[in-house]
Amino acid sequence: MLWQKGMIKLATNQRAKQIMQGSRKMTDLASRFVGGQSVDEAAERADLLLQNSRRSSLFYLGEYVHEPEEIKKTVSELEGIIQELGSKQLDIHISVDPTQIGLMNTEAEFEENALRLSKLIKEHSSSAESCDFLMIDMEDSSVTQTTLDVYHRLHSQGLPCGITLQAYLRRTKDDLAEIVAKGGKIRLVKGAFAENKDVAFTSRDDIDKSYFELAQNMLSSEAKETSFYPIFGTHDEQMIERIVAYADANGWQRDEYEFEFLLGVRGNLQEELVANGTRLRLYVPFGTEWWAYSVRRVGENPRNGAFLLRSLFYR
Repeated sequence: MLWQKGMIKLATNQRAKQIMQGSRKMTDLASRFVGGQSVDEAAERADLLLQNSRRSSLFYLGEYVHEPEEIKKTVSELEGIIQELGSKQLDIHISVDPTQIGLMNTEAEFEENALRLSKLIKEHSSSAESCDFLMIDMEDSSVTQTTLDVYHRLHSQGLPCGITLQAYLRRTKDDLAEIVAKGGKIRLVKGAFAENKDVAFTSRDDIDKSYFELAQNMLSSEAKETSFYPIFGTHDEQMIERIVAYADANGWQRDEYEFEFLLGVRGNLQEELVANGTRLRLYVPFGTEWWAYSVRRVGENPRNGAFLLRSLFYR
């Protein structure tokens, strides 16, 4: 789509990035899609969201990092938000890309930092009622097995962790079954990387079919027995309706699973879910590198263009 291509080009424009991120205050664009530039701002945003019945998953902006100082900074920022969320007795729910915390260098470095963060979450967990864990994001298929291997080792140690699985990968059915049997936590997404047909489903219908079949497995009687925790990362209203109906029919209470949206997306649908007693979590990025992320969100929906225009011309 021409609009999306234009937004991608703008997102990678270094001059635009310098101008926007050099502003003294967050723009309308960033404040809609990003939770803040600092740990304090992000924790405050999470607190405000909870007051409106929305839980948060905090993500420090930045990906595909290989410089030691950048990795160290990323881990330090995540440690800061873990401690701040714990002090506010909020969910210590942190999302992290493997390539942010060392996988660009070695699997061992990624695992060491994931271990460090999950141990810190366990240390600062506020109560048995909170949903505290490290959510490991999934990137392209070249690192799927490595990411799963690290997740399984953390889980086997009893550490608070979850894993993101992608419905468009053909292998996901088997990966999910193994984790359900062990009583883990999965965030199911459709998948957004360009993959070969032998690795992934490529048509929208096939991906949607896979997503719902996997959702049914996540809401099975076995999943209930193993205390598995299902998280559905989707903005697809029809899919959400199907999942809620299936969960209701199979005896799942609406606080025993959750949906996860991106911050700033589908506000009206968020209101409907909260009003219906469905648990909702928002993916809340924070940090100073907000330009590319925010513009990509605009690219997903042309109706968000007004926020971009205000940001560009009314700073």
